[in-house]
Amino acid sequence: MRSPAAQFEVLGLMAAHESAACDLYRALAARFPGQAELFLDLAEEEVQHARKIGGFADQVRAGAIQVDPQRFPPAAVLQSLDRLQARAAQLGRGDVSLAGALAVAVDVENEILERSYFEVVDSDGPELAELLRTLDSETRTHREKLGAALEQERGAKR
Repeated sequence: MRSPAAQFEVLGLMAAHESAACDLYRALAARFPGQAELFLDLAEEEVQHARKIGGFADQVRAGAIQVDPQRFPPAAVLQSLDRLQARAAQLGRGDVSLAGALAVAVDVENEILERSYFEVVDSDGPELAELLRTLDSETRTHREKLGAALEQERGAKR
């Protein structure tokens, strides 16, 4: 049996990561008004992701699911969160082009997918499995939208 405290820690860190991505997208929307709609849409989806992840806590309390901290160790989540916050600070400080900002945003979404972020929860429940598939799909969609905007921006500069 996994300790509830360890499970809540992982969920809290995962939700914090989603919130940090939201903050990044909101900052990018303010910095690049021509792409504000894209960035604000992504920010809102990150808010929803954080809420959905936070909702797992009730299911952990009820014993309906277990979060496996070995699959997504807190130290790894903290490192990823630190990198995300550093990227946001870098983008907020200086002369970053829209293409550079989009490339950073693509990297953020890629990191989430490469770390199998949404494979952290063990459960036989079909509703939870569907929710995790949705989060994974939406993250892939974020990457695709950002990648398309990046390619468009690069093409416009040629």
